[in-house]
Amino acid sequence: MSVIANNVLPLFLIFLLGHLCKRFGLLTRENADLLLKLFFYVALPALVLLSIPQLELTLELLSLPIAAMAMVLSGFLLALFWRRRLTMERQALGVFFVGSIIFNGAFAYPFIFVSYGEQGMAIAYLFDFGNAVVAFSLAYYLACRYGSSDYTPGNLVRKFVLSPPLLALLIAIVLNLTGLRFPSFGQEFLRILSSLTTPLVLLALGVYFNPRIVHGGPLVAVIVIRIFCGMLLGLLLVKLFGLTGMVRNVVLVMAVSPSGMNTLTYAAMEGLDKEFAASLISYTTVISMLMFPLMIYLTG
Repeated sequence: MSVIANNVLPLFLIFLLGHLCKRFGLLTRENADLLLKLFFYVALPALVLLSIPQLELTLELLSLPIAAMAMVLSGFLLALFWRRRLTMERQALGVFFVGSIIFNGAFAYPFIFVSYGEQGMAIAYLFDFGNAVVAFSLAYYLACRYGSSDYTPGNLVRKFVLSPPLLALLIAIVLNLTGLRFPSFGQEFLRILSSLTTPLVLLALGVYFNPRIVHGGPLVAVIVIRIFCGMLLGLLLVKLFGLTGMVRNVVLVMAVSPSGMNTLTYAAMEGLDKEFAASLISYTTVISMLMFPLMIYLTG
């Protein structure tokens, strides 16, 4: 337990530092956007290129994207069922659906990295890939359906296909299958860039945190669906897919991830309720921060 505390407590402090920087005017939402762009375009591709080639790509690992999609789609069914008990405007309903189904796997990365290392990170990214597929398909469709903008789905598909993490994944799989490796200086370069993952993600989420509660009832519903039902779905999936060892542990940690940042992105793009989206992301993020160490301890 002390090992987990020593690894996880600094992560909480980085998150708190990000929030304090916002309170004292040192960082703004625009700065946080830049931090997340650096993570997405630099740190995450480096991490993928560093970790995936080292994995032995078994059927268990290749099933992870499918398991993630099954979890996300199950969350959507739960959201449809719960929606009947809620009263909200159309723009808020779109946020409710999107926030219930997609998760912010990147927020779990720092916790997984300090607990399971580069191999754990590779497993996490393979699982998160399934979530990304749904985020750029069903979740965006729902945002368009309940939103008001004329943003074309083709643009989003293009962004997904040409995204640096996906391109890095394809290169990493080729390296894995061919046995080719980067030279030692290249691996060290990637290792330095990948080490930016933790500070970039946690500082940005600390800046994004907003304690204001918007649409309390639907907010609680999303928290239950995304995190607590997510945990139960994770337990079910590791049984159904026969996941064991580190793969099982990483999936269970990822299962309690907060609502995806694309919830806020789509809200801005499609004219949904941005205040509700910001509140939803903030509170699911804080609860996930408490759940991650618990899941790491229980699975350890």
